Amino acid sequence: MTTRYVAGIPIPDSAMARAATELMRDTQSSLLFEAARRTFVFARLLGNSRDLRHDPELLYIAALFLRIGVTALYRDSQQRYEIDSANAAAAFLNGYGRSREDINQVWDAVALHTTPGIPEHKSAMTALLCAGVDTDMLGTHVQALCPGAISRIFREFPREPGFKIKLLHTLAQGQLHRPQSTFGTINADVLAFYDRHLKATGYCEQLLASTWPY
Repeated sequence: MTTRYVAGIPIPDSAMARAATELMRDTQSSLLFEAARRTFVFARLLGNSRDLRHDPELLYIAALFLRIGVTALYRDSQQRYEIDSANAAAAFLNGYGRSREDINQVWDAVALHTTPGIPEHKSAMTALLCAGVDTDMLGTHVQALCPGAISRIFREFPREPGFKIKLLHTLAQGQLHRPQSTFGTINADVLAFYDRHLKATGYCEQLLASTWPY
């Protein structure tokens, strides 16, 4: 089978990677699935630009499972959705016999991706996954990337019309039943944005006001 490249980055195609791709494609919306794949490519490009050693396959798994915790599978959960996502990724990797060290790397990366100020001080896996998310959402690290690469990423893994509002709606719907779990993360702002009695400030306003053209 021919390896697929996006912006010069090979998309993992091992048996484990293919299984994760199919599982996540079937489990979450196309909006979340395409965002996960964009996040992976952005993270890989940033890792290359910073010369940070990382395992591309593990980074791919982490990106795919990033937001599984906001899907209907977790409508009864009272944990932070990031923990549900991290636990799901860990269980998947454990099923493929990956080491405890590998599993812990992915768990930390997924669990911490919405906690500001922490990921950049952790492992390369955690730092790059968070940086990939920030780039996909806000264009935070685009100065380190080639404009041609950026356009190729969005051509291969496009945003659907109304992406910003749809994403905030998806995140909110996955957490309205557990508002206490959002404390200390950007998700507290996501819920405040959906509570019209509160003034929405912070992350939601940044996302909607962003001039990032995708």
